This record gives sequence, structure tokens and C-alpha cells, in this order.
Amino acid sequence: MRISHEWNKRTGLYSFMGQVLIKLLAVIVVIVIAVMLLNHYFNLEEIIEDYIFSHDTPGVLALFLISESFLGWIPPDLFIMWSDKFNEPFKWLTILGSISYLGGMIAYHLGKLALYIPKLRAWLEKRNEEFFVRIRKWGGIIIILAALFPLPFATTTLAAGMVKYPFKLTMLYGLSRYLRFYLYGVLIFLGMDKIL
Repeated sequence: MRISHEWNKRTGLYSFMGQVLIKLLAVIVVIVIAVMLLNHYFNLEEIIEDYIFSHDTPGVLALFLISESFLGWIPPDLFIMWSDKFNEPFKWLTILGSISYLGGMIAYHLGKLALYIPKLRAWLEKRNEEFFVRIRKWGGIIIILAALFPLPFATTTLAAGMVKYPFKLTMLYGLSRYLRFYLYGVLIFLGMDKIL
């Protein structure tokens, strides 16, 4: 453990974790301020009802799977807000967590597939260089951080596939994705109830 601690300290893992926590706090503060401002000037509950809650369930779930499989370009928090419309939101958080987890595993295999397409491989490596560096340096820790915090989970698992990080470990560490959905769900549901 001492050797691992020294390695993590020397490679900058702890400072990176501090940056991730600061980003998380900044995201939470920005979301709370944005929701408060929007609610002050508009009927935010009506906007959420019209633009987020009104879409059909299979379409929303399909969009979420596509997003979570291809670099995670839609924030999962919007889908967590959407799950609050159901009578059993925690069941829906589990469904969303499962879709996100599945998307991450699809991204892993897309990363392995990209190894056989030189132009795609070069483009992905150039575009996501920092993720390749992190996954090579810290392995499973970066997968857990991406699963829990506002780091792109799909991009991290795609990089794991491209550097041939063991799939079994990616699956194991990726399970922490569920925890993110439950924790963020509780925060968002409580926050929405208090602000709206």
C-alpha cells in the first residue's frame, strides 16, 4: 500500500482527484444557481414538464443508450431529472444506471474495434489523448472516478478498450456507475423539490 501511495502521489493521482472534486462542486453550484435563476424568471416546472418529461419512454431510453455508448455527449443528469416523473424513480435510476453501464461496456468494445481502423484510431487517440494517459497511469481508479464523477464514462471505457485494459476489471470497476445514479438522483430529487 505504501508503494501504491507513493506511485499515486508521484504520478499526480491525488491532485487529479482534487481537481475532479472541485469540478464536481463547481458543476453542482452552477446547476443550483441556474435552476434558481431560471425558476425566478420562468416557470421552470412547466419547462421541465414540457421539454424533458413529455417525451416517450422508449425514445428517451434509446437516446440515452446512444449517448452513453458514444462519448457521453448528453449529461446523465438530464435523464436523472426525467426519471423523477415516474412513481418509482429509484427503479428508473436503476434502469438508467444499467443503460449507462451497458453503454460504457459498448464503448469499451468500440475502442477495441477502433484498433483495427487506423484512421479512426489515430483520430480517437488525438482527440482523447488525456484519457489514454490516465488509463495507462492509473487503470481502474480512473474508471471508478469516471463512473462516479463528471468525467466522460464512455470516453474513459473507450480508452480502456483501446489500451487493452482487462475487460473483467473494466466491468467490475464500472459497477460504481450505479452509485453515481443513486447519489445524484437523491441530490437532484431533493434539490428540485426544494427549489421548485
